[in-house]
Amino acid sequence: MIAVKRVYLDTNVFIMLSEKSHQLQRLLVNAIAAQPMGKPPVFATSELTLSELLVKPHQIGDDTLIEGYESLIISSDWLDVRPVDRGVLYYAAVIRAQYGHLKLPDAIHVSSALGQGCSHLLTDDQGIKDRYDVVHTRYGSLAGSASLTILRPDEPTLTSLIESLSA
Repeated sequence: MIAVKRVYLDTNVFIMLSEKSHQLQRLLVNAIAAQPMGKPPVFATSELTLSELLVKPHQIGDDTLIEGYESLIISSDWLDVRPVDRGVLYYAAVIRAQYGHLKLPDAIHVSSALGQGCSHLLTDDQGIKDRYDVVHTRYGSLAGSASLTILRPDEPTLTSLIESLSA
């Protein structure tokens, strides 16, 4: 079982949630449904996710998908959505400098997750790897969390996440 505090959801997780034919969609929905009611949301993301999600629908002119994503990426009982502010961007630069393999949007996601106090980041992006620990001499440690573990959206991981949230 995975011991989670909060889980940041990367853009590709929302794509999996939206695709009716995706094999992991049911497990993702079950994970969302398993979080305790009446408590702050376990799942988090940033407004960068909305921007990334809207690119393809705008390219193909799919207004229905645009509206679907706009209504999905809002703070709710199950999801905490936060803006990308200057603090997130400062730490994204630090993360990008420390972990050179990360692209800037991925560093922004990692920084957002850490700033929101997430213990884990659920992503299928193979460029986001393993674990991130961030402390910087100029900015200090992040207010939310200093360490982030990456989870992959596969059947064993999602099943373990559901069990953890249901316990």
